[in-house]
Amino acid sequence: MPSEQEPMTRGWFGTGCYNRLWGGWATYQFVPPNSLPPVPKSEGPDGFAWLRTAPEPEAALGPMGARDFESRLDAMTAEANQLGLEVPPALRAFVLDPSLHGKVPTSTCCYLSLSAKLIPLPDEKTPGRLLRFLNDQQCCLLWYLHLLPNGEHKVVCASPEWKKGDVHGATLDDRIKKLHGLVVCADGLEEFVRRFWVENWIWFDEHKGRELTGEPKDYVDDLITRFSRVELSSCA
Repeated sequence: MPSEQEPMTRGWFGTGCYNRLWGGWATYQFVPPNSLPPVPKSEGPDGFAWLRTAPEPEAALGPMGARDFESRLDAMTAEANQLGLEVPPALRAFVLDPSLHGKVPTSTCCYLSLSAKLIPLPDEKTPGRLLRFLNDQQCCLLWYLHLLPNGEHKVVCASPEWKKGDVHGATLDDRIKKLHGLVVCADGLEEFVRRFWVENWIWFDEHKGRELTGEPKDYVDDLITRFSRVELSSCA
């Protein structure tokens, strides 16, 4: 539940179309935080060290076409500094290095995409700014970094309401009338990437009939013990 310290709901949008794990066939399923197993925390200065040694996925996360991510990151970093915020170095490392984001599978054809500028939150009372970095293929869900005044960040997910009519020359963010249902889904980018990785890896193994091993198997085993307590809602 939202609180005065954290005004957004916490949870996770798990990859749907996986009835055994989530009990539903929607594209995404909302999972409450107490139903999620923990993911391993990275040790050392490189939060993606585990990802560098991960196997190659069948369908990898990547940019949708050519994108000048570096110049956008430079501009948003400067904008954030003027506002007393910080764009985490982990974002730059992840989106600019294909050997990292190219190791992350996606069963719903998500792709990396950066907002052109920092975005105020829908609730003006909530401090900080949003930086979009990941889109669902059909943009039914969008993922953002929530840059906080204390220099930290969280990953939040939202469902966009689009403006009517053709907004000529507008960016994707300009075409959004309002973001609905913001959910805090991770306390940092590394945590988000790890859970996204393991859940999508599970999806491919299950649908290809492969035996789960290692971290994906541990994750499913933990989830199955929690399954009777999971109350899910869907986002098609």
